[in-house]
Amino acid sequence: MKKVVVVGSINMDVVIRVPHIPAVGETVLAKGLNLFGGGKGANQAIAASRLGGNVSMIGRLGDDAYGKKLIKALTESGVNVKAVEIDSEFPTGTAYIYVSDKGDNNIVVNPGANSKVDKNQIKRHMYLFEDADYCIIQMEIPIDTVEYVISLCKEKNIKVMLNPAPAHNISDEALQNLYMMLPNETELAILCNNSGNLEKMAEHLYSKGVKNVLVTLGEKGCMLVNHEGIKRFPAPPFTPVDTTAAGDSFVAGMTVGLSEGMNFEKAIKFASYAAGITISKEGAQASLPNRKAVDSYFLKCQ
Repeated sequence: MKKVVVVGSINMDVVIRVPHIPAVGETVLAKGLNLFGGGKGANQAIAASRLGGNVSMIGRLGDDAYGKKLIKALTESGVNVKAVEIDSEFPTGTAYIYVSDKGDNNIVVNPGANSKVDKNQIKRHMYLFEDADYCIIQMEIPIDTVEYVISLCKEKNIKVMLNPAPAHNISDEALQNLYMMLPNETELAILCNNSGNLEKMAEHLYSKGVKNVLVTLGEKGCMLVNHEGIKRFPAPPFTPVDTTAAGDSFVAGMTVGLSEGMNFEKAIKFASYAAGITISKEGAQASLPNRKAVDSYFLKCQ
């Protein structure tokens, strides 16, 4: 089984149900509050492991109750957590997520210990990169760490799957070393300064050296730009309850599919079913499906 290393954030998500997303200056009454394990790094690690991947996680937690609960969740989902370090000075990262009756959300994150995932921590766990095949990384950790990991993976011939969330400027050198970038529409616009339509912006990233640009478009599916041109893929019909972690589930599904030798079309279908199941349930990690659930849809379309 090919090995996947995930480098990224681990958060406790405080999910607040609201009738609608508040406007600036507006006060609304919440319908309820729940705690869920989250953080894009942890979400993608758990999702990939549940889908059958051989996954190791590099991340950082505070020495607190949230941290203990989150590392337990990773372990119970089969993720190797030997490279998840405990920080005695910074608290576990926390995300505050408002979810509307329509399933829309917005998110405010206090990074906490995630901000201390640095080059030295990566170096302490270099052994994980010696026989890895894929590396999934996001942008909820310092950008210099992100770029260091991308450079390291280039040296070791590891395929990097970058989910640029939240979107930040990234060096041209790092872009040239990416096997795949998976932004959503908003992230794509930020990365390209909103300089054109979706196709032109995705082509711009491809021209910068990204081997494959796969833009997720929610209910409209996704769009792939690479050496074969532009191709769009539909999304399977799932009723949205909470869109939190849908992108994480898609990234994980795409990586696991490719690691198993699926071609892009099959991997995209596999990832789309994983994301579809995710949006039909509440919470981040709680909504991430296992392989059996995804295969119940995916195998029927083969």
